Amino acid sequence: MTDVGRTLGSDTIGLIIQTVKPGDRSSRRHRHLFQEEILVVMAGEATLIHGEERVPMRAGEAVCYRAGDPEAHCFENSGSTDLVIWAFGNRFSHEVCLYPDQGVAFVEGLGAEVPLAEVRPSDWTEDRRKT
Repeated sequence: MTDVGRTLGSDTIGLIIQTVKPGDRSSRRHRHLFQEEILVVMAGEATLIHGEERVPMRAGEAVCYRAGDPEAHCFENSGSTDLVIWAFGNRFSHEVCLYPDQGVAFVEGLGAEVPLAEVRPSDWTEDRRKT
């Protein structure tokens, strides 16, 4: 994995180039609460795991996940050669990324994973304080 955005000195724009071996996944299935992602298949063949769907993709195809998209996603290399993905996104210090299969949320500001089973509602949200 190459973090081009940080290497070039970008403060808020992320570009990660991922090389995924045949049979492997690009990451754990996840979804972002605040970050947008544009994922471009640059080489190879992939299966996009989008929620419960499996969508075949190949070089030149792309997908966009907007902030708060409800579907957890990742790529699986379904080909016989390396899969290369360019992943563009914003970098926010307040990002929260949910990993439903592991039952955790990564909270960037804490630098920690939080078990979802232990999450409880709070009255300190903007919406709750408005009422």
